[in-house]
Amino acid sequence: MALRNITVSAVLAICLAASLLIAAGCSGEMKVGTAGISEATMCSGVNPQTGQPVDNVDIFDISAPEIFCSVKLSNASSDTEVRAVWIYIGGEIKDLSNHVIDEYTLTAEGNSYVFFSLSASSNGWPQGDYVVKLYLDGREKMTVPFTVRSTTLSYRL
Repeated sequence: MALRNITVSAVLAICLAASLLIAAGCSGEMKVGTAGISEATMCSGVNPQTGQPVDNVDIFDISAPEIFCSVKLSNASSDTEVRAVWIYIGGEIKDLSNHVIDEYTLTAEGNSYVFFSLSASSNGWPQGDYVVKLYLDGREKMTVPFTVRSTTLSYRL
């Protein structure tokens, strides 16, 4: 009789544990996925319908009004977060290095391109080296470097 009570108790405990796991999965608290990012590209613009990069470049002029970073998102569930952190590494501003300029997080799903952009300040871009760090669901996945400098040529006569 004691053995039967232990067996019934064990079965009930297993059923309860399974029910809790199923409930956790249905509540949306559990996140299982194989989301990924690839093809991170600095560019001077993006296709507004697809988010794909237009004019891929890694050197921008100090007068560029806006700089874009486009990245391909794959196999993303509906609550996948992609974050871009824009960082001034150093250059023209001697007392400033590894300075976070701005960051933005978006939520996306499926297989598509997503993009981030940063507009120049009223003084333009300081010359120097920059990076955009890309995160997927809170984990750093890629770092995309770029440079800002005067790209216009001037000649002395």
